Amino acid sequence: MHAPAVRRAFPTVAFAARAPAARALHTSNPARNAAHGSGGKPADDSVTEHDGDAEAQAGTETSGGRTRSHAAGPSRTRQARRRIASALPPVQLPPSFLDSNVSIFAPGAQPRLPAAIAEDARHPKVSRLFHDQNPSSQQGHQALESYFETALNDLLLRDTELAVDFARSCTAIGDASWNSPDKIERVVRLWDMILDSAWHLTDALYPARQAQYMYKTRPFWWWHIYKDLDPRTHRFRDQSLPLAMWLDNQLKHAERLEKPLAHAVADFPIDTLAAMQKAIGRELNASPPPNFDSKTSKRPITVLSLSGYGGKAVAESIGEHLSLWNEADLVRLDAHDLSALVGEYLGQNWAYSRGPVSMLGFRAAELNGKLAVDTESAGRHQDDDDGDAEAGILGIRTATGTLEDELQKIRQGGYDCFSKWENLKIDKILDHIIRSASLKSQSSQPRPVLLQIHDLVELSMTLEGSLLLNRLRALVDGAWQQGLQIAVLGTSSCEQPSDEYQGAIRDLAVGDLVITRHIQPDRADRHNAKNRLPTPFYLQQADYFIENLNNINRMLRAMEPDAAQKFLDPSSDVLRGYLMSANPRSSIFRDSILPIPEIYHLACAFRALEQSREGSGAVGFLERFKMGPLRQRPGQLFLDEERLEERGEPGDATKSAEENKADARAPMKLNEYEKRISAGQIHRENLRTTFDDVHVPPETISALKLLTSLALVRPDAFSYGVLAQDKIPGCLLYGPPGTGKTMLAKAVAKESGANMLEISGATINDKWVGESEKLIRAVFTLAKRLSPCVVFIDEADSLLANRSMFSNRPSHREHINQFLKEWDGMEETNAFIMVATNRPFDLDDAVLRRLPRKILVDLPLKDDRTAILRLLLKGETLDDSVSLEDYAERTPHYSGSDLKNMCVAAAMAAVEEENEAAAKHTGPEPFQYPERRVLRRDHFEKALKQIPASISEDMVSLKLIRKFDEEYGNRRKGGKKKAMGFGILDDKQHANAVETRIRQDGGSSSP
Repeated sequence: MHAPAVRRAFPTVAFAARAPAARALHTSNPARNAAHGSGGKPADDSVTEHDGDAEAQAGTETSGGRTRSHAAGPSRTRQARRRIASALPPVQLPPSFLDSNVSIFAPGAQPRLPAAIAEDARHPKVSRLFHDQNPSSQQGHQALESYFETALNDLLLRDTELAVDFARSCTAIGDASWNSPDKIERVVRLWDMILDSAWHLTDALYPARQAQYMYKTRPFWWWHIYKDLDPRTHRFRDQSLPLAMWLDNQLKHAERLEKPLAHAVADFPIDTLAAMQKAIGRELNASPPPNFDSKTSKRPITVLSLSGYGGKAVAESIGEHLSLWNEADLVRLDAHDLSALVGEYLGQNWAYSRGPVSMLGFRAAELNGKLAVDTESAGRHQDDDDGDAEAGILGIRTATGTLEDELQKIRQGGYDCFSKWENLKIDKILDHIIRSASLKSQSSQPRPVLLQIHDLVELSMTLEGSLLLNRLRALVDGAWQQGLQIAVLGTSSCEQPSDEYQGAIRDLAVGDLVITRHIQPDRADRHNAKNRLPTPFYLQQADYFIENLNNINRMLRAMEPDAAQKFLDPSSDVLRGYLMSANPRSSIFRDSILPIPEIYHLACAFRALEQSREGSGAVGFLERFKMGPLRQRPGQLFLDEERLEERGEPGDATKSAEENKADARAPMKLNEYEKRISAGQIHRENLRTTFDDVHVPPETISALKLLTSLALVRPDAFSYGVLAQDKIPGCLLYGPPGTGKTMLAKAVAKESGANMLEISGATINDKWVGESEKLIRAVFTLAKRLSPCVVFIDEADSLLANRSMFSNRPSHREHINQFLKEWDGMEETNAFIMVATNRPFDLDDAVLRRLPRKILVDLPLKDDRTAILRLLLKGETLDDSVSLEDYAERTPHYSGSDLKNMCVAAAMAAVEEENEAAAKHTGPEPFQYPERRVLRRDHFEKALKQIPASISEDMVSLKLIRKFDEEYGNRRKGGKKKAMGFGILDDKQHANAVETRIRQDGGSSSP
């Protein structure tokens, strides 16, 4: 993979030949492959004849790392190399790349903030730290008092040190250190922080003031208060520094920087940033060992993966600070930069000759989940294999085999999708990118270089991206071996990482230092949701907006590479108006990364208007805004918002628009087994059963609410103590058949606002060995995706029966073991398992242990049956002769299901009577059916004869349920049994009782 280590000009280091490989991509436009400025292949095709290097030994390593022998001699190889170097076209990096992607270190300079973060500093943020006046807020006020008192002491001490230094400078002859504006600016920043801390300390001492503050730049304490000092985050931190030391490090940075780190890097942990600074510094100052061979060695790099935020501004700002603190130049690349620079040099143009390399940035955005994909395409890709998905909507490759197979070949050195000529051109353009800092600075004194590669995780998930990364790292290793101080920082940002994305991170962690952090830059603003400004600002939206504008500018350059033209300026008032517009149609710029067809047409609209009237190009975007969505599904309503409002429930309003848009950008991708399990999925919007539709004792509803929805209603009660560490993972609903256990489970899911996943033995059991275990695992992985989710296992005795009952079936034992293993891994999942069965005594002991809450759903009493009949017949018209109390008394053994069937039979009898009357009708006029049927007593008498009770007092299972209830139920044995107690001796008393129930002294009723 790496080039031979030779002592000569660096651009020729990578001209090692590669083994022949079948091309898996189409060639570029022939018109662009001519041997002119675009870099066409030389006519004599000398590359195909000369594969070796003069100093190579028995073989040369290819881009993938494998070694091949060379038949050509040293003399012939040198001649070929000279012809190749002269045939390669010159590289001309765009001035826009040098201006925006290359930062030259200068003493005393401030880090250059990305445009999205700079825009964020123009919008106000509201802080209301002391408005909570509940009993638990006193402890919080004490913590804030301690925090700001410590900060104020540290700041005043630092001010004293500066005052002493200023006095010394005034008396010292020739000391002009305080003549620089840098020292004055530091004092001003220091006193701004002193005043801010003093006001907040006063508010902590006198919380009745209920002060409200407005900031544009987030102060140094912002994320300490809103995130790090939140007790709910402590369990995610390995350890915490003492407050004084923690604050001292933060304040030192805030004193030196124009924008505090709390604003520049959002809520990225400062201790992690400091550790990364030291790691990068060690890499920059390290020297290659004498035996380092770039052909066989690979230098590890540092990789940072951010989740919870999809933009690149935070990662870019981190790179700026790390390079500044290590006094190094910064060269920044992302997938779009690589696709534009390398693709253009290979003859692949964004506008008219698109290829796999030029489309690499949009493929990375698709894998990241931030590319705007219509619902139809998203659903189609979920059914595709990895190999098909790689071709995707871009249609850029038709290689055989899956993407995973191809990536594995790259790691093993057995695959290369580029020709030899393309590889040579790739090496040359990448070498110029690495050297771009020296091209911009024009300094004779070389400086350390930090190469930041954003979208590194996404690039590693693609074929062309993996090859480019390998070549880039090989060239960096070669430069390091030649004496250049250089290090690589890989970064990536993904709002909702997919399983494939996390798998790529695990693969990278095998050989490199991979750091993952979850950030939420807008978390504090959502915390103050009730105090939001009329037009809230979201950093991720601004980030996507600017990235779309940059892509339009890249497209404009691709359309007319050599023409002088006007480009989009994100700071212009017109474009900032689009960013802050409340019109939902303009949100296409902010909510996702636009695909390349839209980028092309927006660029065309901008160019046409700009040519006709200078300065009016951005107005052309209004045409796209007015159009609305490009594609609609057949029969889709145009006003989707109105349809959702009609179908939505009151609880749905709590879900923010940001979450809805994130769901639309990142559709759930299920594997084969999760798709089979998803047949039992019921979305929260489709659940209709509530506790009002179920008649059970109040204590049963209270117990279920306590187990499920209370954590959502009272999150503060679950933020400390034992409730912050553990929870009850599930409950068992047991009782005679037909008592409404399934309805209770649906009501629990509906009332708690959760999705529901219904599982049975038929869902899990499979005829092939090992398939059932995979399906069991899919139950829990799908529940995690659907979180919050209620997993309802119906007829659990068929799936979770005691292992001793099936000693001759080892597969059942494996099923139980797999289920228990997955169940134990649910601590961090917002899912709740409800198990229902008519035969609880058949369940495995280990399953019962994991269901600490066991709720009996008993047969209804007379009053319960009356209430159930009223619920069932609330939409019917009853004759005065019908007495529901009488029928409730005459149905002592009926379950809720039996009562429902009886009511249905009575209504059917009334319909049958109407049909008979219509058949006997002989008049001239057509028979008029009554507007509403009337249920009479004779209808119910007929129904009683047709629908007998499904429960008998002599049922063996009823006796076993009584025994189970005595052993495991809420009223387990202890003390003296009552006269109507359970057990074999009391079966006669149960048989003689008027009511047949599990518990004779009350208990749960059925719906």
